[in-house]
Amino acid sequence: MTSFLRAQCLALTMGALVTPSVLAQEEAPKLVVMLIVDQLRGDLLDRYEPAFSGGFRRLLDEGFRFTQASHAHARTSTAPGHATLTTGVFPSRHGVVANSWFYDLDGEWRLSYAVADPPNGIVGFENVAALEGRSPVTMLREGLPDWLHAQDDDSRRISISKKDRAAIPMGGQTSEHVYWLLPELGRFITSRHYMRRYPRWLDRFNDRVMPDIADDQTWESEVPEQFRALARPDAAVYEGDGVHTVFPHEGTEEVAEDHEQARNMWGFDQSRVDDAVMALAHEVIDEFDLGQRREQDFLAISLSATDRVGHAFGPFSQEQLSNLINVDQLLGEFFEYLDEEVGEGAWLVGLAGDHGVVTIPEAQVELGINPDAERISDAKRTALLAEALNQGARAGGSPEEIAERVARLIEQRGLVAKAYTHSELTRAEPADSFAVLFRNSYYPGRPWGPLSRWGVEVRFEDGDLVGFPRGTNHETTYWYDRHVEMIFMGAGVESGASDAPVYTVDFAPTLAGLAGIPVPGDLDGRRIF
Repeated sequence: MTSFLRAQCLALTMGALVTPSVLAQEEAPKLVVMLIVDQLRGDLLDRYEPAFSGGFRRLLDEGFRFTQASHAHARTSTAPGHATLTTGVFPSRHGVVANSWFYDLDGEWRLSYAVADPPNGIVGFENVAALEGRSPVTMLREGLPDWLHAQDDDSRRISISKKDRAAIPMGGQTSEHVYWLLPELGRFITSRHYMRRYPRWLDRFNDRVMPDIADDQTWESEVPEQFRALARPDAAVYEGDGVHTVFPHEGTEEVAEDHEQARNMWGFDQSRVDDAVMALAHEVIDEFDLGQRREQDFLAISLSATDRVGHAFGPFSQEQLSNLINVDQLLGEFFEYLDEEVGEGAWLVGLAGDHGVVTIPEAQVELGINPDAERISDAKRTALLAEALNQGARAGGSPEEIAERVARLIEQRGLVAKAYTHSELTRAEPADSFAVLFRNSYYPGRPWGPLSRWGVEVRFEDGDLVGFPRGTNHETTYWYDRHVEMIFMGAGVESGASDAPVYTVDFAPTLAGLAGIPVPGDLDGRRIF
């Protein structure tokens, strides 16, 4: 039995061991909060723990934490991560296999965005061709807010994020209020799938609050002197744009074009975008009286700055530490607000990461993490894959025979650690541990990898970064991309921790179970306490 399959079986048999004390609940929590921090890799809270005094501090002290939580699918990116956390099933079943994938239209491959829905245009921008419509139409399963709706159709279910590919999957199929940011204009928007006109409260929020956040064009470090050694030195040519790599970061110096939209784009790529999302979270709780009525309500929040900062500056950078200190303070204020408005013990939160990230290859070498880590240019990857594809196709044969030949040729070139054909992924017999991950990311008709259209998936070498001249990325099958944070805190949960292997498909059924919300019987995940 492979290591990954053993881990799955172990998780199923360890249910009795994962038994944090759950308080007897006379009534369910009034507000259920799903909180996703984009790119919150599972080791970061431990590394920076001394610097936290707000929300992360409270989660670590009062919550129940699963230190070995991970995604069990191959394409570790935002859209599939959020959809998996919301639905409790793998991408192979909910269909959101990547941020974008190909589809066959009359024999021609076209690219589709994960939450694209052209008929449902952006409210107020229906005639702007550059703003394509959005909805959860591609997500083929219901999620946690839908399970709540089935139990109580008077519940209020709201989802917010900077990213549409985060807010929309978290909102499931039935949420009526789903908002994401249009950074160029500094306004939260939605699509006609949800409504035909913006509510007045949102217009007021966009007009009153957002300009002040966008106008701040200086990003200062929030790291106290005594905690700066938790991160590496604040200068590295492999970070950011290779020039502006130290605090303070000034929009006037780093923005290529001096106009409002460019300044907004720069501003909302920094930590302050989370300030905007959390300000909106406070606003919707107040506007809708979330958790303050007879019915149970649901609020989903995804914070995106950690991902953007992580891509540019990488793990263990001063920018990453500063950003997480900002998130810590925002969450601390938010939890205090919930105590005041909803009531202590009357709300429940589940926090998780949608994916991890690979440490920048140059930093891996410098820090002694992986002396063989490489940065591989997109041109090199494209050339090697194209060579193998052309050679494999020239010999002819069935699509399956060509795929098998291409897979073996790619492995011989030495660029990838392993190549898998779609025939391998759909066989009934047990596959190796990485093949299981690819199988869980495979949905027929939605190929997403560089050779998926030809029936081949590839796994690059551990630690390598492909296609990024600076900064870093995620989207691989390796532990650093799959290992994410998972903590539950609030009504009915006592503090503690477990190192049992659990998976992100377990997140939604566990949060639902703690909240007293019935779940479907055919999930890939399970309630873990």
